[in-house]
Amino acid sequence: MTDELIENITYLIDSKKGDIGRLGYILSALQDGKSLYNSDKKYLDSLIVTYMGSSKKKFGEQKSVEELKAELVRVKDRLEKFEKRGYKKPVGRKAGFFFVTCFFGWHAIITLLGRGSLINIQDINPYLLPLYYLEKVIPGQYLNYVYQFNLTIPKIVELAWIVMMFTWIILGFAYLGKFIRSRYNPNR
Repeated sequence: MTDELIENITYLIDSKKGDIGRLGYILSALQDGKSLYNSDKKYLDSLIVTYMGSSKKKFGEQKSVEELKAELVRVKDRLEKFEKRGYKKPVGRKAGFFFVTCFFGWHAIITLLGRGSLINIQDINPYLLPLYYLEKVIPGQYLNYVYQFNLTIPKIVELAWIVMMFTWIILGFAYLGKFIRSRYNPNR
């Protein structure tokens, strides 16, 4: 066991994997017959698993051509699955929602700034604030239903923008939770 461990440490030092000074200290301790600290054992185990696991296969048994072909097919299938999932996924949902949020936000901010100042929304060019032009385009009979609830187009725009901002906050927390869950490893 010690001879195999010495060979592994020599290989790690020659291939410049890990901390060379620490590996040299561990190698000299093993050659002198001293026992290793637990931290050094854990360090060696992690290096051997990381770097020697695949190299043992290189030195030991060679895989047959059939095994290599089967592994290549598996890798190709996984790659195709990733590519399909990436292209089939609707790419523009978040981008579209971001654009709509900015569009409504532009209108809402102009409205909020106009409340306390001399800016009159009706005097602003309708091309700058196209949502407010809806009052002129939509027939009055449909707007009467909205006016019954004491809502105007600017108030509806502000409410929609506030809802969208809260939606972004909820989405942010959802993705943060997914990220934290993806990084959680109970074996550490």
